[in-house]
Amino acid sequence: MNVETSTLNDEETGSSRLPRSKDEYFGAFSPVKQYAFASVLVVLAALIAVNVVSSRVERAIVVSRLETEALEPAKVSTFRIVETISRSTNPNGEMNLMIPNDTSETDRIVLDALVGQQVARVDILDRFGKIVYSTDHFYIGDASGYASGPVEATSTYVGSAAVSGLDGHAALIEAVITRVPVYREGSVPSHDSHETTVVMYRDVTAAIDAATAAGARFRFWMLIGVMAVVFSSLMIVAIRGHRAQTEARLQLEELLDHEHLLVSELDRRNADLKTADEERLRLLSVVTHELGNPLASISAFIGMLSKNKEGNLSEREMSMVRAIGRGDSQMRLLLKDLLDLSRVEANELDLIVAPVKLSDIVDGVAESMAPVVAQKSQTITVKHSDDLVELDGDRIRLDQVVTNLVSNASKYSPEHTEIKIFVSGDDACYNIDVIDQGIGISIED
Repeated sequence: MNVETSTLNDEETGSSRLPRSKDEYFGAFSPVKQYAFASVLVVLAALIAVNVVSSRVERAIVVSRLETEALEPAKVSTFRIVETISRSTNPNGEMNLMIPNDTSETDRIVLDALVGQQVARVDILDRFGKIVYSTDHFYIGDASGYASGPVEATSTYVGSAAVSGLDGHAALIEAVITRVPVYREGSVPSHDSHETTVVMYRDVTAAIDAATAAGARFRFWMLIGVMAVVFSSLMIVAIRGHRAQTEARLQLEELLDHEHLLVSELDRRNADLKTADEERLRLLSVVTHELGNPLASISAFIGMLSKNKEGNLSEREMSMVRAIGRGDSQMRLLLKDLLDLSRVEANELDLIVAPVKLSDIVDGVAESMAPVVAQKSQTITVKHSDDLVELDGDRIRLDQVVTNLVSNASKYSPEHTEIKIFVSGDDACYNIDVIDQGIGISIED
């Protein structure tokens, strides 16, 4: 029988090797380090995004607070300015605002009312929205932007604005504009009832810068703290992960070393099996060859005894000679099987294909096996049609197959039984059925 061997062979060299090397299992940049590096980048990006968003939100909160805080001082300063100007121009006390022709007097009143406040510019409007006074005299008489003002006091952040301040110097500031309308006494606030409107440009640059700087410092230290915690956590995770990976690497190296040993052992055993198989084939060849020589001598002497030319053998002795001849025939069949087996395993069995009739084969087997089955008082019956066509086949091998089937049928059937051989079929398929009364073959086999 063939012994199948299995090895892990390299396609080019044919040598046994491991499917993968250790270097293929372990990269220089481990998954733990990759995870830690990626986590740091993600956390850093998230913190930067949070920092940007929070700075914008913080600025919006600061601006809203400055708008609210600027409104009440603006109202107080407005009524103080209006009251002072009205008293100086209308001694009777009526609220009938008239701006003095001498702007220096109005400048003094405005400066006195705004002492300690970060006001960069003041405009006083008449009831129609025209600027009748401004700390920047360039705008006196201008009505643009003020014609449709609100009927209530408002405070609005306008961002960067170029202003010529109360000190006479022009500057670019971040401004909150307050608009405070003043109504005649007893009138209902409306666009038609207000006496004047005072507009103030408050310089909130310093306040916003201070708040932004404080927020930036807070966010910076918060970022440092969070990053310190994150880095510490990631370092712990990385150290533990590296330790676990190192242990796993050592275990895998042990497994790979063990696999090397197993593969080496498998190669050795495969080599031993191959050697044993070759030895078995050689032994089989030698045995079949050596058995042929004595069988040839035995056959020759049996032939001479069977002729009984001198007539000195009794019928009983001739029966013994015939029994020896049948044994010789069986030995030759066994030897033939051994030869065929050795040829099959050596891939040296050649089929001689030629036209052959199955009827001739089964008739010949029945005739040659008749003496054998007669020993058990058995009979062989052959049934086939006379018009069987010739087929392409190896007569010797087909004869061998049918002979083996009949031999087994005789061997495993009781005495005084019948062995039947049926040949049936058509041009597409033929069946040879050997039927006996023996123990049979189980369905699972």
